[in-house]
Amino acid sequence: MISELMEKRNSCRNYKEEVISDALIDELLKTAVKSPSGGGFQTYSIIKVTDDDKRTRLAELCRNQMFIKRAPVSLVFCLDYSRIQRINELEPSPCDLPNEFMNLWMGIIDATICAQTLCITAEEKGLRSIYIGNLIHSLEESSELLGLPKHVIPVIMVTLGYPKSEGQVSPKYDIDVLVHDNTYQEMSDDVLLEAYHNKYSDWKMKAPEKLINKVFATAEKQSGTDFAELCKRDMKSKNRISPYQYWFGCYYTEDESFMTYEDYVKFMKTKGFRWMEGK
Repeated sequence: MISELMEKRNSCRNYKEEVISDALIDELLKTAVKSPSGGGFQTYSIIKVTDDDKRTRLAELCRNQMFIKRAPVSLVFCLDYSRIQRINELEPSPCDLPNEFMNLWMGIIDATICAQTLCITAEEKGLRSIYIGNLIHSLEESSELLGLPKHVIPVIMVTLGYPKSEGQVSPKYDIDVLVHDNTYQEMSDDVLLEAYHNKYSDWKMKAPEKLINKVFATAEKQSGTDFAELCKRDMKSKNRISPYQYWFGCYYTEDESFMTYEDYVKFMKTKGFRWMEGK
């Protein structure tokens, strides 16, 4: 049952040294490409990466997370308008997909739906997976590594393998927080905070000076000194660092190697996309 699989599903970073058979990978992929897509166009491609050197480089490009190298296979799901463009050259039609922002959005959705279909199918077969989004910080390097032509860009990577242990399910909000009837329904501050604290009820991170300073520096760079001082006072008064203070202030922070908005626009242009220029 899919519902039972999802109850136990968790991101896996610790894999056995066990090869996944080509037959099983093909079975997963054959199921994944049957997933729904906008217009039925399937504007995505999947790069199956088993080469040791390429897996090592992918790990380096993704914050040096070396479990990516140790996993037997990684699958890079890409938005792909190259295939449809080539068909249009052979059998002309008034198609302008790469130059419309809506289609960039839809293509990313299509690739992600395909990835999720594969992950759920893999769970059913005793495999475990993890989504890796860090490739979006190094689109040029990862595209070169994988030999991606014009009109093809990485969207998300999935790493697959047999787990060494069952792992731990991460906390999730319940449907009363995430589901709205007919229109969006704002929660009161008290109810929202209660739901947030319930989700992270096992979070017990103290507030050492080193982490406080890290959160302060991130907040100051983002929103100025007054806001940074507000964050510091909150951490010191509670003698703890909240989940969001840690994740957004210490972990998911900008790095000098990350692409800027200007970098993304330049990259998209080199890949043949013109949606950013408008009509």
